[in-house]
Amino acid sequence: MAAEAFEGRYGQQVAIDLCHECGAFWFDGAESLLLAPRAVLELMAAIHERRAEARTPLGHALSCPRCRQRLARTADLQRATRFSYWRCPADHGRFITFFDFLREKNFVRPLSPQELAELRRNVRTLTCSSCGAPVDLEHDSACRYCQAPLALVDARQVERVLDELKEAEAERKRAVGELPLRLAADRAHVDRVFAELGETPDWTGVNDSFGVLQGGLAAVAGLLGRRG
Repeated sequence: MAAEAFEGRYGQQVAIDLCHECGAFWFDGAESLLLAPRAVLELMAAIHERRAEARTPLGHALSCPRCRQRLARTADLQRATRFSYWRCPADHGRFITFFDFLREKNFVRPLSPQELAELRRNVRTLTCSSCGAPVDLEHDSACRYCQAPLALVDARQVERVLDELKEAEAERKRAVGELPLRLAADRAHVDRVFAELGETPDWTGVNDSFGVLQGGLAAVAGLLGRRG
């Protein structure tokens, strides 16, 4: 797998391991949740660009790249969409296919009974988007190998999710740009409050939002201690 850096929340970088040959990601810990909205869009674009490549079927015994323990197949639910992944028993991370990643991020929805019936009238066999195995539509509505149900990428759903992600990304950028002003305003407010009390908070060593919180708490604790 090749590691690629993507923008994460709170200004950090997240290194994601990708394998285009088998069509899957490895997420260390909670990296999937730390991805900034823009990074989710970039990952979707990367999946789309390599969509025509042949996939190597996944094996039945996948191992954690960190501790080599056998990964456990895990089912999950995102709103009304089921998806699955393989997780490390020691919580080092999880392995998820591109298609299940799209399910997790709400880009894909299950087929309705009417859509499945229409598909069966026109197609006899499909290739599973999760593991690459053949799916016999005459007898099955899910993959016999990985149990992934048949689903589709709904254009309207994609448009809605893209709008949500773009809005979240714009809001995140606004918040990052406004952060210094908000911190300065909060510090000025605390200064005024303590000036009215005849106290001066100690801002020595404060250089971030957590430091502002610590400085305020330390000042309050000192004030309460002297008045106790």
